[in-house]
Amino acid sequence: MAKDKTTEATDAVTVVVLKGKSVRHDGEKYTQNTRIELSPNDAKRLIASGFVKTLDSVKEEMEAASGQEVSITKADGQAMITSDAPSVVKSESGEA
Repeated sequence: MAKDKTTEATDAVTVVVLKGKSVRHDGEKYTQNTRIELSPNDAKRLIASGFVKTLDSVKEEMEAASGQEVSITKADGQAMITSDAPSVVKSESGEA
């Protein structure tokens, strides 16, 4: 679960450290998926550097991403698996 770091600033921006990144702020190290409260200037600089995203933008991305659905049907001893995602399995000829 993500840690929270708050500052005294009332106009602080909540950001999330991106996957594979770490941020050292006020002497503390924050690793991926950690939430930090930063000043607007610090948040803007780290967003531009690609180290963090605002918590609101992360939430919006999660809501926009749709989950993949899979159905399994069993008939006559045979199981059939269908998915709503495009096929990524290729035939021997290389076609999907």
